[in-house]
Amino acid sequence: MKEQNLDNKIGEIDFRRKLSLQQTGSKIVLEDEFDQKGIEELLLDRMVQTKKQIQSLKDAGVLMSPYLELGAERGQRSLVMENEFSFHGVAADISYDMLSTCDYYGKKFNKNKMPLRVCCDAYNLPFQDNSIPFVFCYEFLHHFPAIAPIIREIHRVLAPGGSFFFAEEPCKGILQIKFLKSKHKIYSKKSLKKNFFQRTLEHFFYKPFCNELEHGIVENDKISIGEWRKALEIFENREIKLEVSNSMFSTELFKPKSIFKFLAFSLIGGGVTGLCKKSGEL
Repeated sequence: MKEQNLDNKIGEIDFRRKLSLQQTGSKIVLEDEFDQKGIEELLLDRMVQTKKQIQSLKDAGVLMSPYLELGAERGQRSLVMENEFSFHGVAADISYDMLSTCDYYGKKFNKNKMPLRVCCDAYNLPFQDNSIPFVFCYEFLHHFPAIAPIIREIHRVLAPGGSFFFAEEPCKGILQIKFLKSKHKIYSKKSLKKNFFQRTLEHFFYKPFCNELEHGIVENDKISIGEWRKALEIFENREIKLEVSNSMFSTELFKPKSIFKFLAFSLIGGGVTGLCKKSGEL
C-alpha cells in the first residue's frame, strides 16, 4: 500500500517552517497564506469548535486523558484540552517548527498549561502498544496517500476500550471528476471571497491548488467511501458521520438511516467525522 515518501515528509517540514515564521512574525514568506492576524482569528474559531466537540464527547462518557493529538500543528486544540478541561497529553506533529509555536499561541490566547510536544512520524509513533486511551486528529488523515496504514498505527497505540476521534476529513463522490485546475490558491484573497456557486463548481470539477502541493505535500481528496469503510473496519465500534456542505444533510457510513442520503453522498461526496472504539476494557 502506498505511503508518504521522503520528499513528501521533507516538503511538509519545509512548508511548516516557512509558515511558522510568517504567522508568528510580520514577514510574508508565502503568498496566498494567512498572515499573523488572519491565522489567529482562524485558530480562535477552531478552539471554540474544538471545545464544543470535546465537551460533547466528555458528556457521552468518553475517557480523554491522557490523550494523543496527531497532526497537532500549533497545538491550539491540545491547548483547549489542557486549559479548558484539565486533560493531559501529547501534541504530536512531524514539524518541530510548528510545535514550537505552541508557546507563542499559548501566551497569545492566555493558555498557561502546555501539552507535551513530540515531533515524530505518524507511520512509526513512539508510543507503546495499547497505551493511550484517547487519540484524536483534525484535517490530518488526508495528508497520506492511503489512510489504512495510519489508522492501523493509531489502533496499535490505542488502549483496549480506548477511543479514536477524527474530524474534517474529505470523502470523494462519484461525480467529483476534477479535471480542471483553479487559477487561484485555496487561501488566496480571491478564493476566500468566492460565492457558493463558485465553491460548488470547484468541489466537482477543480483539482486543489495550494502551496502545500508545490512543496510536495500529499493532499489526498480522493478517499472513497470504500476506502473509509475498509480502513475503519479494524475497530469493533464505529460511529462515522458523512456530511454534505456543513451539515446540509448527514448520514452514517456503516449503518445509514436513509439509503437516499447515503446514495446522494456517494454521488456528491463531502466531509467525514468519526468516533471509533477499540475492543476491550479500559
